[in-house]
Amino acid sequence: MAVNPFTFGNPIRDPARFHGRSQEIRQITNRLLSSAHESTSIVGERRIGKTSLLTYLSHPDVAPRLGLAPDRFCLVYLDFQGLTDITPLRFWQRVLAKMARSACTPGLAARFKALAAQSEFDLFDLEDLFEEVAGHNLNVVLFLDEFEYVTQNPNFGGDFFGGLRALAIHHGLALVPATRRELVDLCHSDEIKGSPFFNIFASVVLRRFPPADAQALLQAYTSSAGISLPPEEQDIVLRLGGGHPLFLQMAGHYLVEGKLQGLTGPALLTRLQADFDHQAQPHFSDLWAHCSEGEKITLLAILALSRQKPTKKTLPNLENLTRLHPRARPDATSLANRGLLDETDGVYSLFSPSFENWVALELSAEPGHEEAADSVQTWLQESGWDTIDPIKGILPRFKKKYWPILGELLKDLSFKMIAVAAAERLI
Repeated sequence: MAVNPFTFGNPIRDPARFHGRSQEIRQITNRLLSSAHESTSIVGERRIGKTSLLTYLSHPDVAPRLGLAPDRFCLVYLDFQGLTDITPLRFWQRVLAKMARSACTPGLAARFKALAAQSEFDLFDLEDLFEEVAGHNLNVVLFLDEFEYVTQNPNFGGDFFGGLRALAIHHGLALVPATRRELVDLCHSDEIKGSPFFNIFASVVLRRFPPADAQALLQAYTSSAGISLPPEEQDIVLRLGGGHPLFLQMAGHYLVEGKLQGLTGPALLTRLQADFDHQAQPHFSDLWAHCSEGEKITLLAILALSRQKPTKKTLPNLENLTRLHPRARPDATSLANRGLLDETDGVYSLFSPSFENWVALELSAEPGHEEAADSVQTWLQESGWDTIDPIKGILPRFKKKYWPILGELLKDLSFKMIAVAAAERLI
């Protein structure tokens, strides 16, 4: 029986299945291989491939090919997801235990284990240890997945991050943390946010795959399973996936699954769309939930403009978006970095048609559950928009919790445009 080559539940751990990210890998390894053994922060949206990248970089078969030979680099991967009660002591005990397993020098491995077994130790003990490591011409690299569980943990104060910075600057320790947002934005206090610890990193933002990398992954996976996809099926997988590794794998999985069940033609594509939409829904919800109010307004403005007949005033470019929403420029940059937007020749669109449809459904009030006219009037009066009569007929089409966001657009967009978009439930 043929095996579906596409998987989307767990990170990629087999280096043979890892594709793309060549530029990011080059940036990270070049800094590690520099004379200063510099640190790099990886920033990327949930399920964009941060864990897969860290796993790839630290894999014993891959690292030597990247110049990170085991006789020069002790590579340690740690995942902090869910560790809400970890302490600095437990942090270092875990690091040291992993260093003991990674060290190629037996004497050092024993030294790591001995310190890890102590019930307490301080920065001086760690400095002595890392000086000893440096004496063996060995550099320690910590790949720290879900590092926000440390930066947002009140157990970790300024002294911890100050010590970590000192080890990184003076004692050959390199750090490669992965977080959903920039490290400095993930601190539990202003004291930590102002720490010089965050100045040692260069940031690498993981975005969606460029078209060439998405196409290469699709072809490599299907070829490995002896599956041949016609161009039209490849196109729909690429379109649904939108270059996002998770959604690309998801679309590929359900297409191949349908083919293995004997589906063809329209039946295959209908099944693919339905299965993909169902599986992608919670991930779309998470992406939307982590958007700021300004980002949501920008997304809605792009949708509203994109549903109109293309003219100079309706193209979803920065000029028209800024006219509708003054913060559209920084919001569009943030959304593009997070992988939620495409940009072609200055014109923006949401990264996947399925995400567009999900947003439309999320905004729309269910038939029979629209707000009453007096509720609309009361809200408009409280908002100071009661003189804009055409809004009254538009708002009930949408869930009340989104009225403040929609109001920012409704008061500026032409009502003809709003009516068309609302009727299609794709504003």
